[in-house]
Amino acid sequence: MMQDSELGRLENFVSKLLDRFNALQAEKKRVDQLLLQREETITTLQDELASLKDERGEISNRVSGLLDRIEEWEAGDIGSGDAGKASPNAEGGVQGSLF
Repeated sequence: MMQDSELGRLENFVSKLLDRFNALQAEKKRVDQLLLQREETITTLQDELASLKDERGEISNRVSGLLDRIEEWEAGDIGSGDAGKASPNAEGGVQGSLF
């Protein structure tokens, strides 16, 4: 009789261990899937960041080029014919043409 109760306790203990083990396996699977999703998100964001950095560099170069053109225009180096010549404005100053 005593052996039956101890065997029953052992069965309950093993059953609980197996239930916990199965729960942990399910949790591990869920965490692995979450990790995979996060890694994919990180990869996507890194690609997007690289693309934005490239775009930022291109925009910076274009702005720099525009500023250089404006500086040349202000110095009177751009243009030919009447379009590039300075003309007095209403305040008596000099204004050239950008185009």
